[in-house]
Amino acid sequence: MTVRWPPALRIVIGRIAAPIARVWRRFFRSWILALLGAFPFTRTGLAFLALFATAVWVYGVLARDLVLLVAGLGGALVLIALLLCTVLTAVIIGLRTRKASTPGELDLDTGIPQPTGYRLRRARWVPFAVVNWQWVNDGGGETAARVELERDGADLVEMASPARRCIVQRVVRRFAVRDLFGLTEISWRRKEDVMLRVLPYRGMLAQMPPPTGMAEGDDLSDPYAEPKGDRVEMRQYAPGDPLRMVLWKVYARSGKMMVRTPERSVAERKRGCAYLVTSPKDDATAAAARVAIERGLLGDDWCFAADGVEREASEDRDAAFEIIARSGEAKAEDRAARLASFLIRRESEGYQFCLLFIPPDEAAWEAVAAQSAAAQTMRVQVLTAAGEILPDRIPTRGAGETMSRWLLKPHDRDGVSLAEIRTRAGSVKGLANELIVVERNSGRSVSDMLGDRG
Repeated sequence: MTVRWPPALRIVIGRIAAPIARVWRRFFRSWILALLGAFPFTRTGLAFLALFATAVWVYGVLARDLVLLVAGLGGALVLIALLLCTVLTAVIIGLRTRKASTPGELDLDTGIPQPTGYRLRRARWVPFAVVNWQWVNDGGGETAARVELERDGADLVEMASPARRCIVQRVVRRFAVRDLFGLTEISWRRKEDVMLRVLPYRGMLAQMPPPTGMAEGDDLSDPYAEPKGDRVEMRQYAPGDPLRMVLWKVYARSGKMMVRTPERSVAERKRGCAYLVTSPKDDATAAAARVAIERGLLGDDWCFAADGVEREASEDRDAAFEIIARSGEAKAEDRAARLASFLIRRESEGYQFCLLFIPPDEAAWEAVAAQSAAAQTMRVQVLTAAGEILPDRIPTRGAGETMSRWLLKPHDRDGVSLAEIRTRAGSVKGLANELIVVERNSGRSVSDMLGDRG
């Protein structure tokens, strides 16, 4: 049963706890963490240490059991040897971490290991010691990341997998040196000022077809333009013209060799805008927004905005990528908060269509439905993306298959079914003309799920 505290009591507790938390983070947290990291034994190591001490003193010295005395002394010596190897390696690696750094400005993708340029030399001559580190969130705006280490000769190369998209200005690495058996461990933290931009992982979205209305428009005839249109014009044959372009039926009737030539035309330049709605499960949808900007699906004169970022990007890819990265830090109250004003302002400026990126989770759709922008005449297309498109009805599996999936794969799947999207899409029929669902793992898409505009 969940205990619900009165609102007044929660406010009082929050006002009391806030200054205590600030004092703890500023004065005590770093020292306590440093002391805990310097303690050289793990829980397993402490248990073995107590076991060996009991064997040596209680049974070996007091009870004069020589067998347990020798066994306890041997175990204690092994534990001390492992402790010496761990301490020596920690000292060597600790000195080397002071000189190591992350070079330059980097772009990383979420969820996949990528090299950051950070490397350390291994202490190869010290046995039984293992070195690893992770990115941790130390409460100062850092981002956590899973780190995989690859060996490059005598160096350990960092391969980081950030957990979320953001702009990283400081990295806190937690280094840990332990023995092979996990009995001893020494850890410490190093802070480094960096400039990293974490963007959503594209997957196979680069292969998705452009949404309807996002591609270039029909060619318009212009007598002063270059001949780049369809071959609908004709002129008399000249030496060098390909024979496959000769109009043989005209030649049979008139005896004149005429060839097909391209029409002088220009392509209609469409102005498009895009808006990204954020949520905790918006990584695949943000990746679709990244691909749309990279492929130029918004036309020549485009504008992009996202939740949680006041700045808007106009015809500047780097600025748009920075907005996508910073939108990963948007709060729940920022969700679709600027959507209505964005659409009204863009329509008054003459933009012809808007590509609205909405994550597949229900909270994002409810936030969009709450906007008062349903009376827009600008063409709005909704695009949502997930890791995979799940079947509407999951077939029953046997006990063996269920057990294997439970053991080998995680439960939380980055997917959504079309039935769920259809249920949520009814709330935006007054705003959007078309709904497109894209699968990041394969790049395939399902479109025209809204039908006529509501």
